[in-house]
Amino acid sequence: MIRHVGTILALLIGYSTQADAHSGGLNKQGCHAGSKPYHCHSATKKAVKDPSSPSTLNGTVTHVRDGDTIEVNGVAVRLSALDCPENGTRQGDKATKVAKQFKGSLARCELTGAKTYDRLVGYCSVGGSDFGSYMMQNSACKVWPKYDVWNRY
Repeated sequence: MIRHVGTILALLIGYSTQADAHSGGLNKQGCHAGSKPYHCHSATKKAVKDPSSPSTLNGTVTHVRDGDTIEVNGVAVRLSALDCPENGTRQGDKATKVAKQFKGSLARCELTGAKTYDRLVGYCSVGGSDFGSYMMQNSACKVWPKYDVWNRY
């Protein structure tokens, strides 16, 4: 009996150690969104990191959730300091429509290191222009000073 308890403990410790070495769930694209170093297990939708900055995500805008959340190569990014009306409202639907014109464009997101829900948080340039500034100038989105952690706006 004692020998079996020792075996069970050894197995539990082994499983616990493996989980700690590679913790964090995967999103639907197979990526550890929020773990460091950021990486994906899916070869088809792997995010491209800028080697000069481990907190930069480069890729294509693959989806637009709403006016202040885009997906870059399937990785959700909540735009820091941007406050847009919610989908389902007239202004929110308009903001989403404005943002959707960038689907397929190249994006560069400087990640702040924060995470909210299933999204990384960052400041993004899309098609070479600051996405937050564009959305503030062309929709009902506005700056949310509390979350402008790098004082960009």
